[in-house]
Amino acid sequence: MVSSISSLGVPTFPSATQTNTQTNLQANSQTSSQNSQSNPNQSSVATQALTSVPAGGILSTLPVQTSAGALLGGGAATSVLGASEGDDATSLFGTVASQQSTLLLQVQANANAQLQQVLDAINSEAASENAGINTQNDVWINVKSQINNAEIAVQNGQESATKVADTLLDMRTSVANAGQKGEDLSYWKDQYDSQVTSINNEAESADPATNLVGNLNPIDFSPNTIEYDNKPSSATTLTGTYIGNTWRIKADDGTYWVPDVTTDTLQAYKGLQGDAENYTTGDGQSVPKATSTRNGLSLVSYDPSTNKITVNVSVVPTDPPITVTGTLEQNGIGVMQSWFYNNFATQADRDRAFADITKSEVNLTSAQATLQNGATQTTQGENHANAALDALTQQTVAVQTKQQSDTQAAQAKAAQQFLAMQASLQNLQAVQSNYLQAFAGFVSDDPFAATALNITA
Repeated sequence: MVSSISSLGVPTFPSATQTNTQTNLQANSQTSSQNSQSNPNQSSVATQALTSVPAGGILSTLPVQTSAGALLGGGAATSVLGASEGDDATSLFGTVASQQSTLLLQVQANANAQLQQVLDAINSEAASENAGINTQNDVWINVKSQINNAEIAVQNGQESATKVADTLLDMRTSVANAGQKGEDLSYWKDQYDSQVTSINNEAESADPATNLVGNLNPIDFSPNTIEYDNKPSSATTLTGTYIGNTWRIKADDGTYWVPDVTTDTLQAYKGLQGDAENYTTGDGQSVPKATSTRNGLSLVSYDPSTNKITVNVSVVPTDPPITVTGTLEQNGIGVMQSWFYNNFATQADRDRAFADITKSEVNLTSAQATLQNGATQTTQGENHANAALDALTQQTVAVQTKQQSDTQAAQAKAAQQFLAMQASLQNLQAVQSNYLQAFAGFVSDDPFAATALNITA
């Protein structure tokens, strides 16, 4: 490493040559002195740049040699002889700008690779968090779907209850007109029975799986229920009601007479949920033991305090009716068909019909209250599901915001580091330039010294 003239091993020549050599040395000395005056720290900086680049410095991570030869010029040892054959000192020290460009490209590639690793980690973390959020989101969407279905069932039940309430008002008109002089009693009786049937049909109008106002259990008359999740893996139940009116007669002999209230038929069964019975006519034919509730039944007696009832059932019009005595079992709002009121034959019969319509209106109000409770329950569940979905949306936004923030921070940090490295290279270039200015004249102006020097950078 060049440190002083005496250390370079320059030979002694005759006085004329010596004079020229001294002249050149003085000129170089003046040049060095001027450069030192313009930059007092130049000599020490140049020496430090060549001899003491720290192993852990800013360029230490790069695959670049930091020896004097690598910093100042190409790779292997550079001789003064080789330099003397060139046009100027750059053959010895290399082109500073080209070296800086190469190092800067290496620094840039390394910085980009490190930045990409950081960005990949940021994106991977965000993807993992989003996957978990999406899983929860799907669960809550399913919950909300079930809540919405239950809510629709409640709303449909409420609409049906409103229709039944309107029908009960119309039934009052039918009963009243049945007692008016000049009115066709048979017409108004049929009108009334059709209205009762329409109430029962309205109660059964929804699909059994979503029916909260019908679909009673045929054994114990328990109301229909709808199960749904109001939060993940947590089932809840909506208990329905009944806005129609169903009934059956448990005969003293164990036979059950069960109506189909939507088709106005009555069938005898061998016990509850037993087989349907048959009837043998007077002429020996076997027919179902059944009748129409529109014209095949007549009330003999009924005790509301005990629900004991006796009716005549006409299976075949040409045969005598069957007298059935037993217990009336009812469920629903309470209104019965016209046969139960002796077809409105007397004012007392019509008054009983009016009383049952009033009772039905009260029971319908109770059924509507049950439906309103269901509406409140489903609304609360929907609000809870909406809040959970909103929270998940906010989590998604937070993840995206953090991802963007972390990405911007990583990019800014990488840019700052790159600029710092670039500044270090520029500082190094300045040191190299100063060194060239200090020693280029000595090397290029003295061919003897150039021939004698053999510098290994």
